Amino acid sequence: MSKIDQLAAVFRDHVGVGWPSSSSGAQRVIMIVYDPNEERALRKKMGLFAQAAQSQQHAWHSVDLTTAFADWLGAHRYRESYFDEPEMLAAGANERFTDYAAGIVLRALERPQHTPRELVGLIGAASVFGAVSLSDILARVEYAIKGRLVVFFPGRTRDGRYRLLDARDGWDYHAVAIQVESSGVRQ
Repeated sequence: MSKIDQLAAVFRDHVGVGWPSSSSGAQRVIMIVYDPNEERALRKKMGLFAQAAQSQQHAWHSVDLTTAFADWLGAHRYRESYFDEPEMLAAGANERFTDYAAGIVLRALERPQHTPRELVGLIGAASVFGAVSLSDILARVEYAIKGRLVVFFPGRTRDGRYRLLDARDGWDYHAVAIQVESSGVRQ
């Protein structure tokens, strides 16, 4: 069984247990932590996670941040200036892009169909790396999570600290981490 298949199986078992309705927004986040080298394999098998949710009588909805930065920058009125002087992006544009990316996730979470029985799968977290902090995006959407937000997280975690793409200092987060280690599955 591949690591992605193992992750999907542990995820299925985890969502089958249920959860208390009194959980905070941060506690309603499930991080599917995987090796960044497994990104293509994970994307190919995304359907396994939808099937896992549905097998436990949960609705599933996906949202993708993969093209968010390109879409935001391409539509920006100052895009030519940013292309000419990319360092200008660090001068306040990061905050605007964080709002834009959070807005994409919020639209999924604020749909009338988003109920306490729905899981929203967020793919493309690696795409915001270097532009904004994933933790800032999550902090802006936590209040709107009625069911669960399932973040596909290419990186690693240890003791509640998450490192996106293993490349920068991690941040503390109260999410449930689901990951596969070489010695087996850890939840």
